[in-house]
Amino acid sequence: MKNEMWLIWKNPESRRRYKIGILTYDCKYTFKYVEPELNDATLVGFKYFPGFEDINNTYQSDDLFANIETRLPNPGRPDYLSVLNSYNLEKDSNKFEILKATKGRLLTDNYEFVPAFDSNKVEFDVAGTRHCDDVKKCKNLIEVNDNLLLELEPNNKFDENAIKVILKKNGNTYHLGYVPRYYTSELTELLKKKVEYSAMIQSLNFESEINDEDITAFVKLIFNK
Repeated sequence: MKNEMWLIWKNPESRRRYKIGILTYDCKYTFKYVEPELNDATLVGFKYFPGFEDINNTYQSDDLFANIETRLPNPGRPDYLSVLNSYNLEKDSNKFEILKATKGRLLTDNYEFVPAFDSNKVEFDVAGTRHCDDVKKCKNLIEVNDNLLLELEPNNKFDENAIKVILKKNGNTYHLGYVPRYYTSELTELLKKKVEYSAMIQSLNFESEINDEDITAFVKLIFNK
């Protein structure tokens, strides 16, 4: 397991996601804010992640920071084991593993922790599905284990590295959404090199309370380099 996660902030108005910090674990937990998107986020309203008020500081702790741990499922809740099971976790999963699976998402804010980009395997929720009319057309056709295609969209006015997520089924082509912006730079380089890959839907959630999308399609992407 790569012990690095990225803190993502989503602008509540534009819905654009910014990579603003990095959390690592190597005997100690370390958190620090990172450029270049931190400055961009600040210009459109970001101030600081609760508990990390000094954006110039590097924070360290022997244990997972309390302001992050509170974003994890509460072990005292009666359905705690069921919650772990729903994320394919074990009862002895450590806090970093739980954070990686749940992304530390809350209904009350616009933060999430996502795994650092790994050129061997990438997992992500499809972004921007609410802007894609094709989702409504194929909603009853999409299934777990469906294979997906990734298509570069260099003329996208919001992100020159935009990557479309495409489903081909029953002779038709459907645009489901996009790879999240925080992974597109690295993925674009791999796709331009014609690296062989396999992308597959791992799970579906048509009524997500966390994501403001029509569906949540969790995608696993592996490469053959």
